[in-house]
Amino acid sequence: ASVPKPLAMRRLATLLLVLALVPTIYVRQPFPPPSDDNRVFFHDLLPGLRDAHGAAPCYGALTLAGAWQLTSPNHDFGNFSALAVRNAHDLLAVSDRNAIMVFTRPDQPGPWHTWQRETIHQAWRGQEIDTDSESVSVDPRSGAVLIGYEGAPRFHLFSADFAHDRKIPAPVLSEWPNNQGPEALRQLADGRTVVIGEVFAPWWSRRRHTGLIWPGLPRANQAPARFELVMPEGYRPVELAQAPDGQLLLLGRKFTLDGFRTVVTVVPDPRAIHPGATVTPQPIAWIDDPRIRDNYEGMVTTPEPGGGTAIWLISDSNQMVWLQRTLLLKLMLP
Repeated sequence: ASVPKPLAMRRLATLLLVLALVPTIYVRQPFPPPSDDNRVFFHDLLPGLRDAHGAAPCYGALTLAGAWQLTSPNHDFGNFSALAVRNAHDLLAVSDRNAIMVFTRPDQPGPWHTWQRETIHQAWRGQEIDTDSESVSVDPRSGAVLIGYEGAPRFHLFSADFAHDRKIPAPVLSEWPNNQGPEALRQLADGRTVVIGEVFAPWWSRRRHTGLIWPGLPRANQAPARFELVMPEGYRPVELAQAPDGQLLLLGRKFTLDGFRTVVTVVPDPRAIHPGATVTPQPIAWIDDPRIRDNYEGMVTTPEPGGGTAIWLISDSNQMVWLQRTLLLKLMLP
């Protein structure tokens, strides 16, 4: 029997959407079998992304210097929604399932190590626990880790080894919906803490977002100053980073019918963010290459020996197994 044309068209559209969301996988070594251990495997994707002449792809002002797919036998692995610098060799990724991963940068000479753990530990049993961690910042002096959570009117300040935790009540965070909270957070070089919400403000806007400024590390119940961030149409801010030269980078994410789109934008002077300001960062790179297109939510920068700046991105796999991956990109900013 023939299928009615409208139904056939709907089926075709659904199939095309699924195919558009399924990324092309470039893996040079076999995947490990499923188990419950915490090993992490870095699969180098860059050789399959180079052109016929061996050149790495460029996206706007950024050149791709590294691309890895991260996998683990642990079924709870992935879902990384924020990224920070741990030290000169290690990065810290925070999962929206309340887990953390410290790992040696894969562009560094070995030995490499990876350390995973839940941020919840035994001493917290019976206490209220926040789990949907979406943003992170590491104090370069003390190593203390500040984490923002969706659906929680507070921050958590962890010791560098995550053995101790202090809650910092922040009632202002209750203004944001449970699933669109403090997506971007960074302690700037001048000491200020800047937090940006993912939600459009006002709700009918497709560009405007509320930003918050604390003069230092947020104090309990301290009211922040406010500014407005204007992103490219339809893009939500999901990460804030500061380059070694001081300029600010904002990561934007947008979902379309054929998958995620990512934009990297820049604010050249951090002084542009001040109480009452309207800040419009300038796009420097659009990442819509279907081979590495994914839900990038984490971003951080590191200085390079040759004088440039590396921008690191990590994607949130949302436990989608075959639709989304945990990808780590290294992009060079001249």
